Amino acid sequence: MRHASRVLGLGCVLGLMAGCAGGSKSLASRDTAASQDTAASKDTASESTEPKPTCPETISDEPNLELELRPELNARTWVPALTFEHFGFKSPEAVKPAFQQELALATGPVRAFGLVRRSLNGPEGGGSLVLARPHAGGFCVVNTWSTWLPSRVELSLANTWTSQDGRLSILLVRMDLKESPDGPQTRWVALGTDGGRMWVALGNPPEHQLIVPSLTLFPNGSDLYLDIKQRYITRLRLGKDGRFVIPPAP
Repeated sequence: MRHASRVLGLGCVLGLMAGCAGGSKSLASRDTAASQDTAASKDTASESTEPKPTCPETISDEPNLELELRPELNARTWVPALTFEHFGFKSPEAVKPAFQQELALATGPVRAFGLVRRSLNGPEGGGSLVLARPHAGGFCVVNTWSTWLPSRVELSLANTWTSQDGRLSILLVRMDLKESPDGPQTRWVALGTDGGRMWVALGNPPEHQLIVPSLTLFPNGSDLYLDIKQRYITRLRLGKDGRFVIPPAP
């Protein structure tokens, strides 16, 4: 598992907000907490002598976003179903569903599956999103996004938007930390997909978790804007590359 980089509020870079978090104090214990998490289970498909279906090359073979959820869920991995067992988890105490959402893209339907992971012996927690599309009676993983934080996390899909031509979708993920060392926090991550890959649509990792009270998607005709609400509203436009355009620092 790759080690996590520092998690910073994007406002630290843009000067858009007064309070932004530095590196999470408990990230150093992520590997220890993760080892206390659920162990990978052997599903029926892996035990079978029949080879798994091959995922199409239209899905890019790219690294997981931010953290590796599980080695079994790299991009272009085929799973027979979107269940925790097939994701490599077996303990319902350490992982639970957060949301499911289907995106209608020009390349075909794509399923967004959110889940929450919890440390069984500590306050740490994590949020994850698996993006997959139907293939050969199961699903091919497009990619996964995952994070590990110094507090138990509540995860939700705040909003989604799909372009009129079905070229891409934007997903706005909300993470609520009730008892972090820095007090209650709401963190946001914007992700984009075209059905063949997934990317961070706001900021550049590791500085892409925005810590603000409210973030909303604002469609206007064929355009999309992101409103960052604090004492005032900062509005960012979605660029042609599927990323929100960040104005240069003054």
